[in-house]
Amino acid sequence: MKRPSSLATTLGVLVLVVALAGSAGAAVRRIAIATAGTGGALYPMGVAMAESINRHVPGFQASAQASAASVQNLSMLHAGSVEWGIAQSEIAWFAYNGLEVYRGRQMDHLRALFATVGSWVQVFVPANSPVRSFDDLRGKRVGVGSPGSGGEVDARMLLSYFGLTYQNVKAVFLSDAEMVEALKEGTLDAMVVTHPLKSAPLLDLTTSMKVRMLSVDDPSFYGKHPYFLRRVIPGGTYEGIDEPVVTPYSRVVMYTSTRSGLGDDDIYRMLRAIWDNRNEWKDAHPAVSRDVTWEAALDGIATPLHPGAVRFFRDRGVKVPDALIPPEMK
Repeated sequence: MKRPSSLATTLGVLVLVVALAGSAGAAVRRIAIATAGTGGALYPMGVAMAESINRHVPGFQASAQASAASVQNLSMLHAGSVEWGIAQSEIAWFAYNGLEVYRGRQMDHLRALFATVGSWVQVFVPANSPVRSFDDLRGKRVGVGSPGSGGEVDARMLLSYFGLTYQNVKAVFLSDAEMVEALKEGTLDAMVVTHPLKSAPLLDLTTSMKVRMLSVDDPSFYGKHPYFLRRVIPGGTYEGIDEPVVTPYSRVVMYTSTRSGLGDDDIYRMLRAIWDNRNEWKDAHPAVSRDVTWEAALDGIATPLHPGAVRFFRDRGVKVPDALIPPEMK
């Protein structure tokens, strides 16, 4: 028998190595998790959760990316440029149903995964302001957030409930940090912001000047807007605000899309990696440690879950509400 030449053997080995390397590279699926700005709770949470996926789900390489949060993340999910992304529950509900700013561009491919931190709609006025109710805001300069942002949508909804529009208040479109500075300088009469409690801009505001907050205590508001939960901000949460304040609360939810290319088993394995290893990401931010818990994983979600998420939660003994079952499972 003729023995192969050393050159032929070497070439054969090289071909095999290249083929194996190519197939190994092809086996790794990269996924992007869109979060929010780097200064809050959501970006470090996303980074830490991505690391848990990378450690415990073979074949996937996840990474978190900073973004402008809800509205941008939903747009990227819609375009297929990210596989996961966070959004306020109410903004995602509008997108899923083609309402509000999403009228005519429904995103019924969105699927929820689990709830994360909470966002509180908070209305601040100077402590010496004559504004005591929402009706008193007529004709006043009201900061409503950046145009088209999730916070601006919330501000518009809240004002609308009390019969206020951008025609009978002087709406001022500013970022959250800019609204804080404007209220401190006296160029705003009020500001409406959707934020976790005691976020950096709000601590800046409440430690720099004396302010009051307006309560939203009307039960019919919450009946009309089921994606909001009625919550009480305890007195003393902010310096100088000693009385409890009732205000709308929503969850920031992690979403994927039926367009993501991720199968039910993929989602199941990723959720198992995240929730079986909560200790790896729970300390990413105090709000994450406090709010992102197994007991609250489905709280405040207003859109259907992904089928892989339904199976995951059911396997862990969680009763999934009928409203969260996606159409493809009915």
